[in-house]
Amino acid sequence: MLAVVSAITAVAQVKNISPGFAEQKINKKKVTVLDVRTKEEFREGHLQGAINIDVLDSASFVQQIGQLKKRKTYLVYCRSGKRSVKASDILLQHGFKHIWNMEGGITAWKGKTIQ
Repeated sequence: MLAVVSAITAVAQVKNISPGFAEQKINKKKVTVLDVRTKEEFREGHLQGAINIDVLDSASFVQQIGQLKKRKTYLVYCRSGKRSVKASDILLQHGFKHIWNMEGGITAWKGKTIQ
């Protein structure tokens, strides 16, 4: 029975979070922020401290996430929320355990952005 409980708790999943909750965690420096949009979109404005890794460039995305620590908590966002779901799934497949997907992407963000 203990093995079953351990296996259940070891399963990683993506948590969908609101932009407001994301802002609180970013302000408290509790997450590493991943912007999975293109470089051009990133230059137009991004969340403070965000690391830009374009999920549409599949090979580069996998290579770049390979440089990240799998035990950290990652907040993933894109423009509207679609690409961040894809990116979060790839992170899960590569052994990341703590992934938060910001619902609605940067278009739902009400806080300050960096340009």
